[in-house]
Amino acid sequence: MMLRPDDLHRERSILVGTAGSRSACVHILMAVHEGEKYLPQQLASFTTQTYPNWALWAGIDAPEANEDQSRDILNACVKKPVVLDGPALGVAANFMALMSAAPAGEMWALADQDDVWLPDKLARAVEKLNKVSPDIPALYCARTLIADHRLGRMRLSPRRRRGPSFANALVQNIASGNTIVLNGAATRLVASVISDTPTPVIHDWWLYQLITAVGGQVICDEQPVLLYRQHSNNVLGSNDCWRSRLRRLKLIWAGVWARWTDRNIDCLKVISGQMTPQNQQCLRTFIQARQSSLLRRMFQLRRTGIYRQRSAAGGVMWLAALFGRL
Repeated sequence: MMLRPDDLHRERSILVGTAGSRSACVHILMAVHEGEKYLPQQLASFTTQTYPNWALWAGIDAPEANEDQSRDILNACVKKPVVLDGPALGVAANFMALMSAAPAGEMWALADQDDVWLPDKLARAVEKLNKVSPDIPALYCARTLIADHRLGRMRLSPRRRRGPSFANALVQNIASGNTIVLNGAATRLVASVISDTPTPVIHDWWLYQLITAVGGQVICDEQPVLLYRQHSNNVLGSNDCWRSRLRRLKLIWAGVWARWTDRNIDCLKVISGQMTPQNQQCLRTFIQARQSSLLRRMFQLRRTGIYRQRSAAGGVMWLAALFGRL
């Protein structure tokens, strides 16, 4: 049975738990598009979570006439999900729609339709988020086990060599969306700005920028929490092999990275008044640098303190800056 938006408040009253408590309900937000092939395995992994208090919200991003069996699979879940019709404008817009509908002030966990969660995924996130003051927006993310489409040939995702920060978030996303869990303060923040925010390049990068911009806390768990399935339909996929890095280098040279930065800046301008003074200055200098001549551009970008996690990626970043493609 599909739930309509009118039913949401009634359903929320059934969900037990208060954000920030050890038994808080975690709302799993999952964007779905032609998901029938892998969806059953992902849903099964939700039911094996050692943290049992969760509720599923799914956005089906396809015209009803063109749907596969995803809706039927979702409606057969042990826990009845909230199923919404997505905007059919891509994965970022689908997640933004889900975040607009989900209850603010409670924990949210983002999920991809084709992964498989390890049993302690939610428990680890809740435990770590509960150590943060409930007034501070916090984002949890973790490493993954990258696998092929059959969930074989697994390898651990790259380690984050440097800590999270707004200066890093301006030029890189280290918060894998399929591992993200937000505390109640973070979801309240998202709810307060999302209606005025343009659709971002990708939802997880926006969340990383948002939380760091306001001085929130980003928790990077070094333990893998899910099997990250790689297949031909991945929107971006992992970035830990030479083929994927070469593909992204081509995007940078074609000016795609610069266009992504333009969109990120448009999204950040919405929250400029809530940013810390230091991050406001960082953003102003970054914007000015991109509009400056070569020598001034490189000098100002140095002043911002921007960095990427690995030296090779940092070299590519500065090369892009040199040619005005950052």
